[in-house]
Amino acid sequence: MKTRLCFRAYTSVLAVLLTAGLTGCDLDTGSSGGGPGSCTDGFTFEDPSQVQYGSLTIDGDQNTNPAGADIEKTLFRQFARIAEPADGTENQNRAKEAYGFFKKETEKFIGFEENNLPNYNKVKNGFDLLEAMIASGNVAPLQTARDAMANCVREDAPGSIRVNTLKVTETEPPEDERETWELGVNYAHNPEPLTDPTPFGPNVARVAFTPESFVFTLYPNQAFEGIGPSSGFKQPSKLIAGFNADFEETVNDEESSGDSENGENEGDPDSVIFESFLDNTQDDRGDDRSQTDRWSWSSQEGTEVFSDTTIRCVRITAYYGEVNANDQVEVELDSETCPGISSAATLDDPEDTFSYKSADPGVDQARN
Repeated sequence: MKTRLCFRAYTSVLAVLLTAGLTGCDLDTGSSGGGPGSCTDGFTFEDPSQVQYGSLTIDGDQNTNPAGADIEKTLFRQFARIAEPADGTENQNRAKEAYGFFKKETEKFIGFEENNLPNYNKVKNGFDLLEAMIASGNVAPLQTARDAMANCVREDAPGSIRVNTLKVTETEPPEDERETWELGVNYAHNPEPLTDPTPFGPNVARVAFTPESFVFTLYPNQAFEGIGPSSGFKQPSKLIAGFNADFEETVNDEESSGDSENGENEGDPDSVIFESFLDNTQDDRGDDRSQTDRWSWSSQEGTEVFSDTTIRCVRITAYYGEVNANDQVEVELDSETCPGISSAATLDDPEDTFSYKSADPGVDQARN
């Protein structure tokens, strides 16, 4: 996979949100700044932390799930529901085709069973587990990092902190079948309102990295006014997740530096980008994206699932604010690969587009 254990945060476009605290690609640099007990800038937890759970699978039972994970707060829970076509909708056959394509191409990264959608009963992936570990308050480095950001918010001061590596291992399977995941997270507090690439007030930015993904999230300061384990799950205002995707290519539409996780050039595999924008948010081109989720699949090889023409970009956008609209879900298809999320080139004139009505039009976008 092209994902890696470090994602460069450039000073342009989306990456400006991460501030200097997340720049660079050397995860072995020494700790600097103050200690993690207060607002800190440039602090790094260098030593890997070992965490064990019986299973890394999240299902419907919070009592037995790793880190007490709640399946209702997993990344694709809402989108899987709203993107399902309603019976009798306009373009029903094409809508079912698009929804089936979304399920098939997402299952490999998320670990749900596509036949169980929209209400999947289990997932197994690094990001959903890491999110649960953060929310639980029971993993010391993660809670310390979040408390440090809460202190930065209270002190109205810039800061950054990194948790380099959490090694998470499952213990229930036979020893030769156990999986170990390396997870990590970077935080930065930006006390000044942002104007570039898009307006946003004082905020906390976070990048999580897992074996299969990077996930960028942006939170308003108010989300970090609590401190300690009781602060629980935090709903981001903006979320951008990349699966089998490169951070530089996704964010800046720049060519990858080519350093894959195993050090080999693995070509250009299919990738999935998921973007979620809550109320009063814009995307990185300045377009209003309030209450929308967008799933994008991109591939140089392409697919002929939708027609005899090779399609290299598939985008499905759900509009949560347009309840019961016949065009609440929009599908765009193009023979060129999808543009970077901050690219000047947009998919304003896709080669094919159609819309349909959602089977669950009133689903709440927020995961809290």
